[in-house]
Amino acid sequence: MTVAVHQLLPVFSYGDAIGAATLRTQAMLHTLGYRSETFAEVIDPRLGTRARPAVELLASLQEGDAVLYRLSIGSPLASLVERSGARRVIVYHNITPAKYFGGTNPRVTYWLERGRGDLRRLAPIADLVIGDSTYNLDEAVEAGARHGAVVPPPTDLERLHPHASQPSTPPTVIFVGRLAPNKRHDTLVNALAALRATDIRDARLALVGTADDTSTYVARLRTLVSSLGVEDAVDIVAERVTDSQVAARYANAAVFATASEHEGFCVPLVEAMAFDLPVVAYAAGAVPETASGAALLLDDRDPLLWAAALARAVGDAGVRSMLIARGRSRLQDFAPAVVQRRLGEALRSAGITP
Repeated sequence: MTVAVHQLLPVFSYGDAIGAATLRTQAMLHTLGYRSETFAEVIDPRLGTRARPAVELLASLQEGDAVLYRLSIGSPLASLVERSGARRVIVYHNITPAKYFGGTNPRVTYWLERGRGDLRRLAPIADLVIGDSTYNLDEAVEAGARHGAVVPPPTDLERLHPHASQPSTPPTVIFVGRLAPNKRHDTLVNALAALRATDIRDARLALVGTADDTSTYVARLRTLVSSLGVEDAVDIVAERVTDSQVAARYANAAVFATASEHEGFCVPLVEAMAFDLPVVAYAAGAVPETASGAALLLDDRDPLLWAAALARAVGDAGVRSMLIARGRSRLQDFAPAVVQRRLGEALRSAGITP
């Protein structure tokens, strides 16, 4: 019987980056010749037929099989990986430092800190650690990983039906991503206020993302918006939106901006490239690596500097065309065939063959 690479993750969610990566990875594993099922502690009802309860994993393992564990937060499943007896593959999606959630959500703080502990437990005993980025893999190596590879997450762009954006009037700056403190939405709000006071007086900002456990952070963000007098120009969508809704947001935007202080990859940046959106980004975490030249990178949070960069991305035809062209080129590195090849190479390098 062929070798299995079974995926294991704490929460198998519909519509988020890790859930989408799990689905696409399973298809890739099958194409590469491996058996593969998905096991999770919590399974979104919409994915009920695509996964099995985590407690069924051990009974499903045969000699030579591997468990691919997606590590992005602390979970009791780490001990299941330890005692599985199978070969261990850790996909490290990175864990947001708990400091960002101090005063926002103690429960999230606990699980983030526990996740760091899980990384220190699992990295040294893993047969292979896969990082979404070099940034992630370097963290895993520091935690004791002995053998690693960089494989970008298989990004599901098809669900968005991407096409070249047709910016609305007035121009909108968009950021898509969880409404959480590490994302530093305040930088974008301050930048919008500066932009409206200088170069583009009718510019708008759309912040789209879930806020399931960050309501106090969102409240502080709304207070900042009010204090700057830009309530009518900032659209905070603090809820889960459908694929068609987020696609429409991308398609009507003029520029994608991210001021995040900590990113292990940044899937929305890739989505924005697929819609021919120029990108302005804060140079932190894995963002410079993900963009790889296809963004205006800033290493300062000065609102006037951000306003100037956004104005160029919106109104300078030469800069805009250059960023769009570089984004199209960078997208080729994330093509499904490329990611599948790199996944297969990584598994084989650890002696995990079909």
